[in-house]
Amino acid sequence: MTGKVTAPGHATRQANKVRRRQDILNIARDLIASKGFEAFTISELATRSKVSIPTVHNLFGKKQDIILELCDELVTRIDQVLAQPDLIDPIDSAEAFVDKLLALYREDQAFYRAAFMAAERSGLLEHEMSNGIFNKSLKIAERLCIGARDNGFLEGRLDSRWMAEQIFGCQRLARQDWVSGYINLERYRQQVLIGMLMAYCSDATPKFHQRVREKLDELIGQ
Repeated sequence: MTGKVTAPGHATRQANKVRRRQDILNIARDLIASKGFEAFTISELATRSKVSIPTVHNLFGKKQDIILELCDELVTRIDQVLAQPDLIDPIDSAEAFVDKLLALYREDQAFYRAAFMAAERSGLLEHEMSNGIFNKSLKIAERLCIGARDNGFLEGRLDSRWMAEQIFGCQRLARQDWVSGYINLERYRQQVLIGMLMAYCSDATPKFHQRVREKLDELIGQ
């Protein structure tokens, strides 16, 4: 029995196809980031990429397929960054949570803005989607609250799910402001941390409450 023979040049053609596909996807990111989701068209993508419209369809499919690919990449990257062990101290955990996200965004701000715009339009951020960004982020926030309670920083009078919703809410609002260009990443960090710490304040033990207040004073004074 003989093995399957690969035609000469096949590997080179495949590598070129992968490279061309990635180049076109990068241009799609930039178009969505600079012109908005609604203005993004396959026609302009083909023109900017110096390929034909059928070539774009052959490599990706329809416009929605490109959007979904951007969204999938967004979720995968965020999952990889946030799937690290939590710290015990809630303030350290909050700062680590935000700083990991922002370090990721700084690598390619145009991409993340474009992907979040696309995700919003394609429903990936919807509350009902069990595998969407909303529910994944909410689970992380709830885990932080439960850890803070179990380690004696919170009194446990308030439901962890409710606190997690407040924490995620401030993160979502800051993200939307950043995606829309209203704030930079430094302001994003400040807004998220203030919101998270205010949520902790609502159920903090007396000793931890003092530390949270001191950290809030520091953030507000920035």
